Amino acid sequence: MGQQGESIDRDLNRALDAWWQQGQLPTRGVLRDALLALQAGHRLDDPQRALLLRAALFYGRGMITALHYQSDPERTASIMRDMLLHIQRPLNPAQIAQLVREDPTSGQWLAPLLRFLHEESSGGLEPRRTLATAALLYLTQKPIAQKIAWTPPGDLVGSGQTAPARRPPLQRQPRPRRLRALANVLALIAFFLLAAAIFLLWQEMRQDAILAGEMRTIPSGAYLISAAENGEMDRLVEVTAFSIDRTEVTNRAYRRCYEAGVCSWPAQATSINRPDYFSNPAMDHYPMININWFQAKTYCEWAGRRLPLVEEWEIAAGSALTLQHRYLFPWGDQFDPQRVNSGLLPGGDTQPVAAYSPSGDSPAGVADMAGNVAEWTATPADPDAETPAAYLVKGGSFLSQPGDLRVSARQIVNAEEYAPTLGFRCALTLPSP
Repeated sequence: MGQQGESIDRDLNRALDAWWQQGQLPTRGVLRDALLALQAGHRLDDPQRALLLRAALFYGRGMITALHYQSDPERTASIMRDMLLHIQRPLNPAQIAQLVREDPTSGQWLAPLLRFLHEESSGGLEPRRTLATAALLYLTQKPIAQKIAWTPPGDLVGSGQTAPARRPPLQRQPRPRRLRALANVLALIAFFLLAAAIFLLWQEMRQDAILAGEMRTIPSGAYLISAAENGEMDRLVEVTAFSIDRTEVTNRAYRRCYEAGVCSWPAQATSINRPDYFSNPAMDHYPMININWFQAKTYCEWAGRRLPLVEEWEIAAGSALTLQHRYLFPWGDQFDPQRVNSGLLPGGDTQPVAAYSPSGDSPAGVADMAGNVAEWTATPADPDAETPAAYLVKGGSFLSQPGDLRVSARQIVNAEEYAPTLGFRCALTLPSP
């Protein structure tokens, strides 16, 4: 293989980096070349071969070849589970059924796959739970399930015990034609369940795009913001064009990063008043909290973005883009308790992102720049420090009083700290025209 093998290794290593950082799969070309190299005797390590299987399932190309070079049935089953429950593009269970029939080693990975799907269908979060239920129903029909002797974990008698022998039925056994008809009915039910799950998923993704996926663009130019030494004074700064998230990053968005194996679990999964804040799907569109600066940075990088600078944050929060003026609050110069989740309201906890939109939005159309949760920025508290230990935090929270909700207000927070009042949003530098 020589130079060609080295080129494939480089491509796959870059693809692995893209997968871990951004959840991006290798291209079809990289998949094809790597599978051909495997067949020609080129050796690849386990993570590279696992990534090839994931890509093969996603594209529907080279699946049997990729399966042939997997060495760990549990990992193979885990990858298949992930692709069947893929948030944006779930794999059709019929493809797995076809692999069961064509792959002579399918008996090794099918059992753990069914176990993983059973766990998701009984305790997973939506829409993964619905997708898992549909896939499990399809894959446990005959003759697919005849490949293995699989019993749902809930049917086990107990640790170290075996299930009692069942008496043979007294009635006549169904004819093969009836079995085929039953299988067809089950397949039809699975199809409709999968279609319903995809429809619900589309609706949820559309709501995500409305609430948390949008960004607002700030054109390049000179803007008035508060002076660093005195928040009541103005200073003029020039910035290049950038975009910033319209809302704070949500629980749902961060959970996707966690499920991709990139982001870490928050230091606490609770809010002030809600013990199941991070794990409860009802809190999907509430702001992500209880993560430190490094976790926020990791998420933004996984999403292909970055944390905003203080200057960018203030411009998005309070600058009238068509006027040489900065507002004291995102909506204007007078505090209005009806436009913000602040310490003046009862409850003392987060609210869904954009709950006060559009009345509480900034001139740029950005929501929650005051209240709800304070937000990490990329600006260190000591710009001269070689390794910053603390960063500036902006926006105030649901516990803040009006003075701390001004666009100019800022806090210095240690990078390792986390709090139920502290979240973040991401930004993106735009290319020069």
